[in-house]
Amino acid sequence: MRPHTWRRGAGLAATAALALATLAQPAAAEPTTPAKTDDTAITVAGSWLEDELIDGLMDAGGYTDFGLTLDSGFALDQAGEKGAVATINAAFQSVVNDYISGDAFGDKGSTYAGAVAKAATFARVTGANPTSYGGVNLVTRLEERVSSTSPIVGRIEDKSSYGDYANTLGQSFAVRALTEAKSQRAADALGFLLAQQCTSGFFREGFTKDKTSGAQGCAEGQPGSEPSIDATALAVVNLLEGDAKGPAVKPALDKATAWLASQQKKNGSFAGNSNSTGLSGWALGLVKDKDAAARAATWVRKQQPVDRSRCRSALTKDIGAIAYDAKAVKAARNSGISAGDVRAQWRRATAQGMAVLQWASASTDELSVTLKRSSAEAGDKVRVKVWGLDPGERACVSVKGDAKRIVGKASTKPVTRKLTMPTGNKVRVVKVKTAAGSAKARIAVSN
Repeated sequence: MRPHTWRRGAGLAATAALALATLAQPAAAEPTTPAKTDDTAITVAGSWLEDELIDGLMDAGGYTDFGLTLDSGFALDQAGEKGAVATINAAFQSVVNDYISGDAFGDKGSTYAGAVAKAATFARVTGANPTSYGGVNLVTRLEERVSSTSPIVGRIEDKSSYGDYANTLGQSFAVRALTEAKSQRAADALGFLLAQQCTSGFFREGFTKDKTSGAQGCAEGQPGSEPSIDATALAVVNLLEGDAKGPAVKPALDKATAWLASQQKKNGSFAGNSNSTGLSGWALGLVKDKDAAARAATWVRKQQPVDRSRCRSALTKDIGAIAYDAKAVKAARNSGISAGDVRAQWRRATAQGMAVLQWASASTDELSVTLKRSSAEAGDKVRVKVWGLDPGERACVSVKGDAKRIVGKASTKPVTRKLTMPTGNKVRVVKVKTAAGSAKARIAVSN
């Protein structure tokens, strides 16, 4: 999938005299047909993420990252990219055993509970049968990893010679997968998940190391029970998307989302990165806290650089990608998104951050650029107003010789910049370009 490209009419006037006559009044925005495309931040992100797939799977710095592949599949599903999800599904089914066990690298007879749970959830999202997925009954395999022994009834456990690394992230996927499969083990898994919620509302990420201890739940303020934004957000998402049932579910969701909302910074982010902000905003959007979700989406969108037109940089070829944070954007403008760990970070930030963009606020205006003046002299700094940028949306406004990167503010406010007029007796075009749209105005410039 690629952003739509719109052809624009109304070129420059054939002669300077005709142009000057045309500009007798203050320059207004040149009509756009249409002024904005129907592409959104999430579809542009989805387009980039889809292009990063290699034969339907995701690389993470020299190796296939199956977890990131599934994160990408969940994100693309939220973006409505069913074709891309089907591509991942087809590729992943053939290698599912390499994700849910370590047989391929010497961990014979192993099963990784969180991986099985995530794979089963993904299978359901794609419309595939998790009881026969790539030749594996993921539901039965998962049920076998849910403890029925006190005091850890319901806890998922890895079967591995390397130890047990199951945690709350995988537990929430297990609850979702088992609930959707109508498994008899769903209630036990749900009970153990809810025990990982602390009194303040957050979920901890790790489990109690001692499986014989009678204290298997969160003990707020104690080592091992530190708050986790990501675990809390994923618990909310999986409980809601899996339609978990039980009298304790709604109170748990209310407490979790209240805690999440309290963690949102004034700038809209969570923990200052796109991964946590995207997951948290997604969770809050699902419970219809649209204001918090929109503010999170605005912050994530600001990490989605659009270095087009005269604002070109090493990031221009990666329109749609979402950075981990502003520092990552700054670094990549010079060096680009290099291979290896850097590109893996951008892929993960895009996959985990983009779902919240479905709640991104839209401007009430059409994309346009206006000038207060109809003419200027070379070297003049002319005030330019750009209307119609969505909050957080990146764009480039430029005239020959000068360009400014800009970002949308509130949906009803223009973005104002001053551009230096170039030399030459000529009508100049002032243009604004977003990820998928453009608009322009003209001004007569004389020496």
